[in-house]
Amino acid sequence: MIVPSPTYRKRMDFIRADKLYKKEQTKQRKERSTVVRKYLKFSVLILFFALGFAVATLLFYRTSINFPTTQISTENAEIIPLVDRNYFPTVLAEINSASESIDMAMFQFKFYENEENKVRLLADALIGARKRGVDVRILLDKSDWNPSIEKDNKEMIEYLKKGEIDAKFDSGKKTLHAKLIVIDDTVIIGSTNLGFSALERNNEASVLIRNQETDDYYRAYFEELWN
Repeated sequence: MIVPSPTYRKRMDFIRADKLYKKEQTKQRKERSTVVRKYLKFSVLILFFALGFAVATLLFYRTSINFPTTQISTENAEIIPLVDRNYFPTVLAEINSASESIDMAMFQFKFYENEENKVRLLADALIGARKRGVDVRILLDKSDWNPSIEKDNKEMIEYLKKGEIDAKFDSGKKTLHAKLIVIDDTVIIGSTNLGFSALERNNEASVLIRNQETDDYYRAYFEELWN
């Protein structure tokens, strides 16, 4: 019987260990390759999703298109329809020209950190009006069914209060779904909330009315809501 020498056994042990090492390395490479392929597939799906969303945004959100403005005058009233992108510049101009009072009852008035955001510009215009001596009261919905709206409105209330504006939540007993602004002798009312989507994307229909009876009516309505 031939007994393998210690050197031979060591050599065979080394060969077996080397084979096991190479086998394990091959297994790990295959596993890494599988993970990389799955990651690439996932990345491609995300890319296609993002591309599809961008295309959909371009197709359905035509932010640069403005519906023609018009003005309707009668013996006792001036009426200006405010649709889509026409709402913001008109409301901003009215706030900036206010001399006595601004009362607003709004379902949503969302706060944005970006100072160039249109909603933020309206908020800053309200603060500017207050600094000019205009009485400004802002009433926002205290939503009991949509926490995000209540959060948005709370942030705006806090921001406006820093600008010395009288801003608060409604009672919360009913949903304040109004979108009402009364500026001096002018009423602005309609579907438009004060949020990015309403001012930049949505189809919205509102109207500006200059008429003493209309102003008196909605100012009295606002007082009911406020008190």
